[in-house]
Amino acid sequence: MTRATWIVAGATTLFHLATANIYGYHRDEFYYLASGRRLAWSYVDHPPLTPLLYRIGSRLFGTSPFGLRVVPAVLHGLLVVLVVLLARELGGDARAQLLAALGTAVAPMFLTTGHFLGTVTVELSAWTLVVLLVVKLLNGADQRLWLVVGVAVGVALLDKSTTVFLVAGLVVGLLAVSERSILFSWWVPVGAAVTAVMVTPTVLWQARRGWPQLDFASTLRSYGDSVLTVPLQFVLLGAVSVLLVLPGILWLFRDPGADRYRALGIAFVVVVVLVMATGGKPYYAAAFAPVLIAAGGVALADRTGWVLPVLIVGLGVLFAPFSLPLLPLRAAEATRRLNPELGEMVGWPHLVDVVADVYAEHPGATILTANYSEAGSIELIGADRGLPQPISGHNTYWYWGHPEGRSDTTIVVGYSREFLEARFGRVERAATFRAPFGVHNLEDGTAIWVCHDQRSDWAALWPGLRRI
Repeated sequence: MTRATWIVAGATTLFHLATANIYGYHRDEFYYLASGRRLAWSYVDHPPLTPLLYRIGSRLFGTSPFGLRVVPAVLHGLLVVLVVLLARELGGDARAQLLAALGTAVAPMFLTTGHFLGTVTVELSAWTLVVLLVVKLLNGADQRLWLVVGVAVGVALLDKSTTVFLVAGLVVGLLAVSERSILFSWWVPVGAAVTAVMVTPTVLWQARRGWPQLDFASTLRSYGDSVLTVPLQFVLLGAVSVLLVLPGILWLFRDPGADRYRALGIAFVVVVVLVMATGGKPYYAAAFAPVLIAAGGVALADRTGWVLPVLIVGLGVLFAPFSLPLLPLRAAEATRRLNPELGEMVGWPHLVDVVADVYAEHPGATILTANYSEAGSIELIGADRGLPQPISGHNTYWYWGHPEGRSDTTIVVGYSREFLEARFGRVERAATFRAPFGVHNLEDGTAIWVCHDQRSDWAALWPGLRRI
């Protein structure tokens, strides 16, 4: 790597750290942090790696928004490094590596995933590492490197199950080209065995509970969204999709210098087809984008001067406020309309304050929430306000249990009156949460109820409260 690319990687991480506190927590951060406090081999909606990173990050840096965002900031910088290394492995010179670094630093989706830690944050680096290792094998590396590939794939699967799309894409891509011979090494099954050993505890966790992650995946399936997988790449990747990704795809399929790496282009097509065929989210396919950015840097290195680097940075800066919470909070609603995730970083302390005011009038009450973000925010922020551990039937919170017997009073965040009246004899609306700054996020308008005369023990109610 050149000094310039190291500077880009470092600047990417520093930029995220400098902007970490502009807005508050994201709704998913509460849930991942709560999962990290209850380490397990799997969860309803994700494997164990991301919660583990939350556990490590919170221990090292604390649970403030800044503390939780150190790890994703570092991972975005790491992604820049991996893409540069991949561009170099594809034959790219210093200019190609710089183009790849800049594109990776400013792509809208990568800016968002570098701001707060989610499974996609890790997935981007894990997929890029797997492809980097495969390209090294294509370039003649020792076949024992398949052992490392097995470890890398195992890590990726422990982060996100959609890694099976990448594996399928690479296998089909390699079988379709003359370089398929690298698959016919006995080190390949050895590497696969390493992967299998790594993911076995997670598979067993899911199997023993009836595969809840498959149930969760079915709730996300949307063929209406998946048919837009290809055009939505232009939204997720912004100008980088035109400036680097498209040239990268063309280079992989058409340039004689890329013959050895044509399997990567085929792999991307397979990933897109699998996302569409399974009704997956369009961003699943964008996890392959770092590979295409690296290829795009190689494709354009000799064809442009400084215009392209300046254009990449300029457009990245121009559209960054729609990928990150950079604008003042009073502009949050305007940016939320373009990127709903930004609105989910607004108002959580206010929600907890509303619940705390209700709890002050009903001390000792049980707190039940409709979703994991409400539960997680009360668990984290509410501890300093004297609130008890909340319960929820949403996703893995359901597995974390409920009180014994019946509660004299239950404060409920969310749900409808009709739902609650079927379970409690007396239901009163105590408050309505309104998100600050006029932001119409998912919690805006949430009702807070006070419920009495519980009709059944929690053990009897609990199966009907489960939500995936």
